Amino acid sequence: MAQKTGTPKAASTVLDQKFWQNFAKNHWEKKPLVARNVKSGLLEMTDAEIFELLVAYSDRCREMNDPEGLKFFIEGVKADPEEVLQLLPETSDKSLLGYHKRMKAQFPDYCLVCDELLQVNLKKQHLLQDFTDDLFRHVGFPNRFSEIGLYLGNYRKTPFGVHVDSCGVFSFPVAGVKRFRLWPAAYGDEHPELDRTFNYEKHKKHSQLVEVGPGDMTYWPSSEWHIAESDGSFSATWSLGVWVDQPHGDMFGAALKDLVDAKLGSAGLKVTTPFKTLHDKSGEVGELPKIYQDSLKALKSLSAAELEEALLKSWMKHISLQGFKTVPVSAVKVTAKSRLRLRSVRSPVLWQQSAVNKKAFSLSYGGVLVQSSSAGLLKMVKDLNAGKECVPAQYLKIQGAKRDLGLLQELADAGAFHA
Repeated sequence: MAQKTGTPKAASTVLDQKFWQNFAKNHWEKKPLVARNVKSGLLEMTDAEIFELLVAYSDRCREMNDPEGLKFFIEGVKADPEEVLQLLPETSDKSLLGYHKRMKAQFPDYCLVCDELLQVNLKKQHLLQDFTDDLFRHVGFPNRFSEIGLYLGNYRKTPFGVHVDSCGVFSFPVAGVKRFRLWPAAYGDEHPELDRTFNYEKHKKHSQLVEVGPGDMTYWPSSEWHIAESDGSFSATWSLGVWVDQPHGDMFGAALKDLVDAKLGSAGLKVTTPFKTLHDKSGEVGELPKIYQDSLKALKSLSAAELEEALLKSWMKHISLQGFKTVPVSAVKVTAKSRLRLRSVRSPVLWQQSAVNKKAFSLSYGGVLVQSSSAGLLKMVKDLNAGKECVPAQYLKIQGAKRDLGLLQELADAGAFHA
């Protein structure tokens, strides 16, 4: 018989240090978890607030004529972008259920997936960060990213069938009852016919059925095969995926790439390799081509300071996204007279003094990295990070001010400031 976790309400689950320590030790990338009556800001958002977010993002997509971050499935078939724009929530729907009523009148089975909803909202993004800050502190900062989406509709099964992702998943139902059927990695490996199928009746007895409702939270590891099921009733669910498919070796190699490219210069761009001989008569390969010898010499000339700085820059740029795929942005035009404030005291502009050139430094926010040697610019960033309101003209010298304003604009475009 398939294992089933029912829905009776238990005592509240507080996401405190004790919870996260237990989660990291016993569940993270090991086995599923169901927590009842979870106390989390993500679950304290009302249906009305979520509907408001959804309409605001839909309005933005309609204005830009681009449904980026949104997918719509009709009876399991993905709609074209042009069609998606015609099917998004509108203010006139008045509520999530109002939107559902309009969609249900057109489609017996539909699913709207909103991948970017919380990340692009300045007012609510901190609720997500509260959760992920605690998570990352206990399981480690993701080498790739995390992303949260809202899944809503009356679809009876996940539109793409049974599948396995490269991310650990947290699900938080906000409306309706949600059921997830899970299979351990070993079973999925032994039964490749599970992949993308909707016909898995004979495999049910080997599965775990998790049933959760508003206020609950469930988690399953990245290796767990899964599919969502329903009886055709409406549901809306937050789904947070933490991607775990980028090993440290990849991160380390990528961090050194720019430095290596700079050292190799034009030689690094060559697409063929001149050589004297490929191997001797016995087949032995004992000599590198000259371009390889020159490249090796260039690498050996790298100092410890250069290597450390390259790694620090890469790490700083990576963590400037706060562990997310995207961060909220705001339209701020930076001028010499702008009165700038940090968007959030929890999200400072990161900086790093150069280990090679003591006058130079790097700044990073939202995945953007810029470099400068302007002492005034660095002082301004430090004051912004301290919570002060700053006017660029009071910090930047006339000579070089245009360049510094351009760097500030790059950081503003990444979402660092509000004016």
